[in-house]
Amino acid sequence: MKNLFTLKKYFVRYKKKLIWGIVFVVLSNAGTSYVPLLIKDAINELAQKVIVEKLIIYSLLIVGASLFAGIFRFLIRETIIVVSREIEFDLRNDFWKHIQKLPLRYFQNNSTGNIMAHATNDINAVRMFLGPAVMYSIDTIIRLLIVITIMFSLNISLTIYSLLPLPFLSILVYKIGKLIYEKFTLIQEKFSELTTKAQENYAGIRVIKSYVREDNEIKEFRKLNRDYLNRNMDMVKIQAFLQPILFLIIGISIIVVIWIGGIKVIQGTMNLGQIIAFITYL
Repeated sequence: MKNLFTLKKYFVRYKKKLIWGIVFVVLSNAGTSYVPLLIKDAINELAQKVIVEKLIIYSLLIVGASLFAGIFRFLIRETIIVVSREIEFDLRNDFWKHIQKLPLRYFQNNSTGNIMAHATNDINAVRMFLGPAVMYSIDTIIRLLIVITIMFSLNISLTIYSLLPLPFLSILVYKIGKLIYEKFTLIQEKFSELTTKAQENYAGIRVIKSYVREDNEIKEFRKLNRDYLNRNMDMVKIQAFLQPILFLIIGISIIVVIWIGGIKVIQGTMNLGQIIAFITYL
C-alpha cells in the first residue's frame, strides 16, 4: 500500500476523469441491475396472460436498459482506461527523468536487465492496476451494493441464504490473490535475469565469438527462458484454478435460490419472477 500511495499525485492529476469514470460505473450498473427487474415483471404479467403489446413493451424496455448500460460501459473505458494509459505515459517520462539523475554507483550495483524490467514490465503492471484492476474493482463494489440492496428488497431471507457462500469466496480470492502476487514477483525477477543475459550477449557478442562460447551462451539463455516460462505457467495454473471455483460457488448459490425459492413459490410467499430475478443477479 505504501508503494501505491506514491501514485497519489497521478490520481490527483487526472481526478476529474476518474470521478466521471466512477459516475459512469454507477450509471452503467444501474442500467444493468434494472434489466432483471424488468424480466421479473414481464414473467409475472405474461404468466397470467400473454399480451403481445406488453411483450413488445417489456422487450423494448429491456433493450433500452441494456443500451443505456452499454453506452456508459463504453464511457467507463474512455475515462478510467484512458487515464491509466496517460498515467503510464507520465510514469515512463518520470522514470526516464529520474534515471538520468541517479549516480554512477546505482548503475554499478544494478544490472541493465533489472533497470529494463522496471522500465517495461513493472510500468505495464502498474498500468494494468490503474486501468482494468481499478475499473473492475470499483465496478464490482458498486454492482454488489446495488444488487444486494435490490435482492433484500425482494426477499430478505432468500438473499441471506444466497449470500452464504460469499465469505468462503472472499477467503478464497484473498488466498489465491496472495499466491498470484508471489508468483508475479518471481516472474519479474526472472524477467530481469533474462533481460540482463540478453543485454550482456548483445554487448559482448565479439568476445563470445572470439572464445567460441556461442553454444554455451545459447544453453544458458535457453535455461533462463525455460525457467521464465515455468514461472509464468505456475501463475497461469493458479489463475486457471480460480475461475472454475468461482463458477462452482455461484452455482451453489443458484441451487440454494432454486431450492429455497421454489419452496417459497409453492407456499405463495414469492412469485416466479422474483426467483428468476435472483438467479439473474447471481
